[in-house]
Amino acid sequence: MLPTPEEVRDFLAECMRARSGSEGVGERGSEDKAEPAAVSHSPTPSLPRSPGAARDRLIDSLLSCPEYADYWANKWADLLRPNPDRVGVKSVFVFDQWLRESFRQNKPYDQFAREILLAEGSNHRDGPAVVYRDRREPADLTTMFSQVFLGTRLECARCHHHPNEKWSQDDFYQFAAFFGTVKQKGAGVSPPISGGVETFYFAPGGKGVKHPVTGETMSPRPPDGPLAPGAEGADPRRALADWLTTPDNPFFARAVANRVWSVFFGRGLVEPVDDFRTSNPCVNPPLLNALADDFARHGYDLKHLMRTILESRLYQLSSTPNESNLADTRNFSRAYRRRLPAEVLLDAVNAVTGVADTFAGMPAGSHATQAWTYKIESQLMDAFNRPNPSSDPPCERDRQLSVVQSLHLMNSRALQSKLSHKTGRARQLADSAKSPEEIVTELYLVTLSRPPAEEELKLAVAAFTAEKATRQTATEDVFWALLNSAEFVFNH
Repeated sequence: MLPTPEEVRDFLAECMRARSGSEGVGERGSEDKAEPAAVSHSPTPSLPRSPGAARDRLIDSLLSCPEYADYWANKWADLLRPNPDRVGVKSVFVFDQWLRESFRQNKPYDQFAREILLAEGSNHRDGPAVVYRDRREPADLTTMFSQVFLGTRLECARCHHHPNEKWSQDDFYQFAAFFGTVKQKGAGVSPPISGGVETFYFAPGGKGVKHPVTGETMSPRPPDGPLAPGAEGADPRRALADWLTTPDNPFFARAVANRVWSVFFGRGLVEPVDDFRTSNPCVNPPLLNALADDFARHGYDLKHLMRTILESRLYQLSSTPNESNLADTRNFSRAYRRRLPAEVLLDAVNAVTGVADTFAGMPAGSHATQAWTYKIESQLMDAFNRPNPSSDPPCERDRQLSVVQSLHLMNSRALQSKLSHKTGRARQLADSAKSPEEIVTELYLVTLSRPPAEEELKLAVAAFTAEKATRQTATEDVFWALLNSAEFVFNH
């Protein structure tokens, strides 16, 4: 959620007090020019005041707020969420709730990965088991898990060994062999809608995974790893999970550190984030290695990793380019503007207009970030590219702007109804005793989390004296313009 005008004022005032009280006392520099974050809570007053302390307290509060779990559960749902037409709507709900609870608990990332890799149980009770219901073949699990947990696209080696790449068909099918002993019993998948109950479990034996060319039954082996040890009849997935989550694993911590980095900076140190390979080098290997090592040393604590990134000087750089970094799009010499995700944008629109959406199959007052399936209808979220899991995750969001998005914001009847709603913010401001200058300032604070510049204020106030304008129509016009601005649609 966006900060309220009161929270913006309090935060900026605290920053100003900290600056005025720290002149000449080792200020952190230009990064202290604060831009309020997307979700706001009151800072903890007991911490000492110092330059940057207001931001640090805000970071702590954001990582502790309920919206944190919903936001990051959606990020991982993009990568893992099953197709409801294949696994059943109840299965999708069960898995979605498991994801959200995992992030509410701040579950260590190594435990999170182990619970998915070693999943057993019912698709109507045990969230991670739904992954195995959706990806029913070892080769399909290999494609997903290699991208999500290794940051490596083994899929290219499924059919052939490209002469310029490292991974071979042997690597692909040795990895797939870890999942050849996962069995199912119960109601299988029956498209187009499959609502049956199915149980997944390990059982030794079976046909195993065969190499498609040689016909050889493959032994489980991770990429660049040793043949899986283990007692006779043991689940080979346990050896995979043990190998994957060791602190010195060359893939695991680096892959997630890079993925989290990309969320905050708009691109990864390796981009695309799931395509680590020699021919796609990291732009700063020492930085990525340091982040990954620190993350592992701190027990794979995702909040610790995020806090490390958010408190860095690099994250606090301005998005306004200068002559030396105008053309930079990959070396992080400045912040890169990035469009808000569909769910976040819709929640922001609802928050600033004061008129909430209702979502089918969800409790009253639910936020868009809590929507657990793309089948919950929303024209705005569809226009802004919420992913459809029938197109097979793992996937990254399409973050580009489109004509459809611009036309939707300009012409949406739903948006206009929020602006003119009898209990909405625009009506409340128009009916208040505030002057046009105060109304404009309030609209800027609520939408852009900053007061208007002098020229902006002058232009916006002129709408109130336009021919045939009323306080209501002028307020709506200024509000509409701000909601259609790049500054509102983009995180900058």
